[in-house]
Amino acid sequence: MDRLTEVKVKHDRVRKYLRENQYDGVLLTSIANFSWLTAGADSHVENHSKFGVGSLFVTDKKTVVITNNIEAERLLAEELKGIETEFEFAISNWYDPLGERDILKKLISNQKVAADTSREGMAALGSDFASLRYELTKAEVERLRWLGKHSGIAVEKAARTIQPGMTEHEIEAIMAKELMADNIMPVVLLVAGDERNSKYRHPVPTENTFTKYAKLVCCARRWGLITSLTRSIFVGKTPADLKEKQDAVVFVDAVFMARTKPGVVVGNIIDDTKAAYAIAGYPNEWQHHHQGGAIGYEAREYIGISESKEVVGNPQAFAWNPSIHGNKSEDSIIVSNAEPEVITMTGDWPVIEVNYDGMVYKRPAILEI
Repeated sequence: MDRLTEVKVKHDRVRKYLRENQYDGVLLTSIANFSWLTAGADSHVENHSKFGVGSLFVTDKKTVVITNNIEAERLLAEELKGIETEFEFAISNWYDPLGERDILKKLISNQKVAADTSREGMAALGSDFASLRYELTKAEVERLRWLGKHSGIAVEKAARTIQPGMTEHEIEAIMAKELMADNIMPVVLLVAGDERNSKYRHPVPTENTFTKYAKLVCCARRWGLITSLTRSIFVGKTPADLKEKQDAVVFVDAVFMARTKPGVVVGNIIDDTKAAYAIAGYPNEWQHHHQGGAIGYEAREYIGISESKEVVGNPQAFAWNPSIHGNKSEDSIIVSNAEPEVITMTGDWPVIEVNYDGMVYKRPAILEI
């Protein structure tokens, strides 16, 4: 599927949504929605913002890129190159505080419009709109495979580069360097050294010094798509308690993979894996951190809980992340009618083979350095 065809397919999804919900138009301002509808264009300038410098106003007849005179030429020439025929532009001057408002007033003109951010006079889009992104096109699958492979290479290279005595910030910087050198944007970088592994499930890097045990966590973005993975290392021989917990957590991860199949209700997957924690000997560990969920144009399109009614798509991307008291197993997978495809494993990392339900699942071990 070429990019122009992909854009047309996604416009068809949006316009069907408009008809079904009796909207005349929809305003999309998030980086996630911009990248999705444009088949990989990037509207970000500020890394910390969920909203970009270009918005999309979609009706049954047209799609308009709303931006300012700073960004318009670059978006057209670089981000929308090859698909520009599908878009019109409405451009304000950066110094006009009412420029965007006046553009929207003219475009909307008393129509019934919804938006993915709070806007006066517009309905709020719910999760039913986000679900349009979940089922991947063939082109998105290919992009995710590339991103998974290269983000895995970057994190594993960083893990093999670090040395005892480095701070978590220094380890974070090595991961960022490896990713950004390959035109991959870090979305989340977490690092835990030694005792912080067992204390915090979201170890935002600090000046804490790594001496023996380190966990590297990454969510990485390109073309708007995001993959995530976790890798752990130990200096010397891994202690028996860490090895035992890693064996247990990868068993839970294997159950996640085995249960994540097209048509399955996500809440049922969560219930099955709660039982897997108990089988592994850690019945309450699921309570201390979320278990992950669907990925795509957000680091988690949604997080799975027992009450989740979402149904696994075909194909769809997931990243489950079970954890047990400092140990964690996490990779990104693409789910289809075939067995789950792990896209962030490089083949150059030690694995634990988990035999479960007639399949062998290769999950990440702790690398000894």
